[in-house]
Amino acid sequence: MFGAVLVGGWSVACRSHFDRLEHPGRGSNRLPALEPTASSVTVTLAPAAPALPVTEAPVGHLEHPGRLAAFFARLSALETHQAKADVRIVQFGDSHTASDYGTSVARAKLAARFGGGGRGFIPMGEPYKRLFQAGEGMARGPLFDPEEAGSPKFRGSSLEGFCGPTGIAMTSRVQGAFMSTELSASADSFEIAYLAQPGGGGFDLFVDGKLRDHVSTREASRASAFRAVAVTRGSHSLTVKATGDGAVRIFGVRLDDEAVGVTLDALGVNGAKATAPLVSNAAHFKEQLAHLSPSLAILAYGTNESGDATTTTADHAAALVAVVARVREAVPTAACLVLGPPDRASAEPKLLALFAAERRAADEAGCAFYDQFTSMGGSGSIRGWSRESPPRARRDLVHLTRAGYTFLADALVSDVVSAYESSRRVTANP
Repeated sequence: MFGAVLVGGWSVACRSHFDRLEHPGRGSNRLPALEPTASSVTVTLAPAAPALPVTEAPVGHLEHPGRLAAFFARLSALETHQAKADVRIVQFGDSHTASDYGTSVARAKLAARFGGGGRGFIPMGEPYKRLFQAGEGMARGPLFDPEEAGSPKFRGSSLEGFCGPTGIAMTSRVQGAFMSTELSASADSFEIAYLAQPGGGGFDLFVDGKLRDHVSTREASRASAFRAVAVTRGSHSLTVKATGDGAVRIFGVRLDDEAVGVTLDALGVNGAKATAPLVSNAAHFKEQLAHLSPSLAILAYGTNESGDATTTTADHAAALVAVVARVREAVPTAACLVLGPPDRASAEPKLLALFAAERRAADEAGCAFYDQFTSMGGSGSIRGWSRESPPRARRDLVHLTRAGYTFLADALVSDVVSAYESSRRVTANP
């Protein structure tokens, strides 16, 4: 597994979640069957692949593609069958990311081009009101409550900021509390991410209604922990049930394939701003990200900042730079991409100022920048998209429809792959 990511700095708590109003394989080789295992995060990063020469000239709406050279080198290793680990991408963001409409399209297109490494990370239960997660059907979690990084309620508590990669943990100490999900995406293993902690309780792990393992989360100190169980490829139900002997804090499940390929984790939260990753406990965030070991991290914020009178463009830029710094502390080999927000009605003056601030932040942090605003047609485009039949934007003139997110994901992947192919041609013809 390789490394690439975006931004970090402050630390706060997990907060009880409330609904916020947001403008709102390849190859058939099989490894030996996995036995259930648990571990605190201990990661040995693969050595960085030599960067490919990449032009700095824009490719479509992708600016500074040369800053993705290390990521392109890892894609090249996949394409030439030299890679021994997945090339992972993580995308932090707001509701545009939380819905997984666009990221699911990008995930599928990259997997078709380079091979798939698995569906990747999916939150369990109902941590927020989400529209869609590819590969997941019904999800429910009676008596498991969401706690979100940044909650004033937990500020100063011993569990401040221990909320997993999305910044929202699902917690319970009630005997019989459970979270259940129907997973249609095929995988070779399910890996539950949770917090090991003093006084932690246990949970039982069921696949298709059959008890597969019992996990105790009680340890002498707090640490990110993971329990993997092998499964046959196909659709499955997955359930975790608390045994009631202490607090259980679960972050989600990773669906992994034994085949080596591209994965893309959508780590979005409704209503989030670029400060969201910064309110996690710094050491915990580092553990989580090191375990995910991304080769590319995408930061996709700006929509909520554009409608917030209290967040200045300078604040937003500083947060982006801070997140990249925190990500690189966890995964030094990471590449990063700042994804500019789509058009939004009634916020154009600030939105345009935010674009300029995001470009400056990308430059300061050494990240590539992708201009979704121009890609969708620029000023006023979201109104036009909302009047189309079928529409590509919703009536709130903030969010897109599946067709709109598909359009932007297609454009992004097309430009990234074009820049990658250009780098390959330069290597072949120096």
